[in-house]
Amino acid sequence: MIKKILLTIVLNIYLFANSTLIVNFGDDEELQVQQYKSNSKKLLIILPSSHGITNGLKNLAKNLQKNNTEVWIADPFSSLFLPTVESSLSKIPLESYVELIKQAIKTNKKVYLFSNDKASAVLLKALNKWQHSNNDILAGVILLSPNLYSKTPVAGDEGTLLPIASATNISLKLLIPSKSTLALRIDDTTKALKKGGSHVDIKILSNVRDRFYFRDDASQAEKTMALEFASIIKDSMIDTLKEAKQREAIEIAKLEKKKKKKDNTRWLNQYDGKLQAHDFTLNDIKKQSHTLSKYKGQVILLNFWASWCPPCVHEMPSMSKLTNDLKKQNVPFKILAVNLGEDEFEMSEFLDEHEVIFTVLLDPNKDIAKQWKVYAFPTTYIIDKKGSIRYSVAGGFDWNTEAVKELLKKLANE
Repeated sequence: MIKKILLTIVLNIYLFANSTLIVNFGDDEELQVQQYKSNSKKLLIILPSSHGITNGLKNLAKNLQKNNTEVWIADPFSSLFLPTVESSLSKIPLESYVELIKQAIKTNKKVYLFSNDKASAVLLKALNKWQHSNNDILAGVILLSPNLYSKTPVAGDEGTLLPIASATNISLKLLIPSKSTLALRIDDTTKALKKGGSHVDIKILSNVRDRFYFRDDASQAEKTMALEFASIIKDSMIDTLKEAKQREAIEIAKLEKKKKKKDNTRWLNQYDGKLQAHDFTLNDIKKQSHTLSKYKGQVILLNFWASWCPPCVHEMPSMSKLTNDLKKQNVPFKILAVNLGEDEFEMSEFLDEHEVIFTVLLDPNKDIAKQWKVYAFPTTYIIDKKGSIRYSVAGGFDWNTEAVKELLKKLANE
């Protein structure tokens, strides 16, 4: 009996031991891969985002390993001496990931891929390259918050999806945090992926932000979701396997077009886009209605924000100071801050804790944000007295500067 128990312990140590796999590619180049071994028939390859191999990612791998799934985490940053920053993603040789997929297929396990954020595009490009020289069937791809846009557009402009979105032909599961800009634009991403022939299934993750499973400022809801993440991944693997089949690779070069470079400097860009100032009526937390067109004759700062977005909250004091300063100078100016999808109770709590002296409006279904082409939080438009969009900025901004005040006073005097 004792021998049997000892044998079981030894076998478990062997089967679930972690090790490092070296994948050779190119001219004597190597990709290091952390292996969380299992005797399971399922193998999940994780290609990390620009945040690198976080503790959250390691915990996910360990939890999956405990739940009968083998996990391989690629480490291109250490292997290629790249800093863990977004710009490094474009420097990862696709061939390294192609060879990694080939190694995984040789295990005769059902192979799945996982990535998130902008690393999702690198995964899909590597997968497309692999498809061109392999006829094996991949069990599926799981993407968390997949950012497949070429860049954050100037506020008011349409975002441009990367060609790989339409050149992907695979069984996909998209995990979309409800508190993310991607939740507003998921239809565009899904449409492009389906155009290439992909089967796309979507799961909305309620009440969490991007990168919820390794955030230092994680809310209780995000901590709870992090504990459930391994189960969510396993369920997603079951879903993608249902639609797994051999699919024809798409030639990505045919979809690539040269685009003119556009200035996206973090300043108030003079707006020359096609977006019109769509009128709307929304309520504040006291259920008083506000209609945009009724504020004609004043310069309007229209701000789209959320309380869980740090840059949104950080810029609010400067917005309050701007309001005070221009009021003292009798400048016809108004701030309308449209909140994205949070309820009256959440807003009441937030406004009790923060000194906000401008008007906060509720957009519960995010319809107005979609109409105004919001791709980043916060997004702000400056509207002149006649109701035309004159300036825009995507991202946090310091509004309490003399340059901003002079610009707004100039618009008010037109």
